[in-house]
Amino acid sequence: CSPARRAYLDQLAALEKGPSGVATSQGVAELKAGIARYRADVERQVKAAQNLGVYYKMLALKYLDADMYGLALENLEKAIEIYPENPQLYYYSAVAHARMAKAAVLDADASSAGLSRAEAHYRRAVFLDPGYVNALYGLAVLYALELGRPADAEPLLAAILEREKKNIDALALLARVRYAAGRLEEAAELYQRIADTTTAGRLKAQALENRKAIEEELYGRR
Repeated sequence: CSPARRAYLDQLAALEKGPSGVATSQGVAELKAGIARYRADVERQVKAAQNLGVYYKMLALKYLDADMYGLALENLEKAIEIYPENPQLYYYSAVAHARMAKAAVLDADASSAGLSRAEAHYRRAVFLDPGYVNALYGLAVLYALELGRPADAEPLLAAILEREKKNIDALALLARVRYAAGRLEEAAELYQRIADTTTAGRLKAQALENRKAIEEELYGRR
């Protein structure tokens, strides 16, 4: 330890071993000053660590925006070391792993490993914050479109729609999942719900077109 800290500890030891067993007022004052000094030092170090965690997160997001996923993950891992229970960090890590997996088109093992890591990070984000809509949706997309597990996506989408009944992305993915499962009437109802909900003209038209195509598949042309 440093000379200053060693001197402080020596003072403390001397007081503990004093012949009278009673600390002098001067010794007590010195001890209080030492405690205050080291408490301030601890608080500065904690604040510095907090600022460093924020810095790593901000840097990672910049790398994500630039499609530099490996560098983004390096900084997210450092941020997670500082904030191991921050769901946002796991969410962004999942996004980066998923995108890296899609980029590894010539390496099936690397792609599979990346998707597995993405799933683990999404699941961790949802565990830490069960109402985290972005993480729920990201995991649902992963199950439905990347891992071939659409049944696992349904409860996640249902959880989103319990919180955000007009979440168009969740409605559209759920319609797609139900259509693929052969639940055509349910899919048609969801497309109608999208058309009734959205104010975007192109999206409304696409939803109505999808509903019409499903109804023609079900009942034939009218």
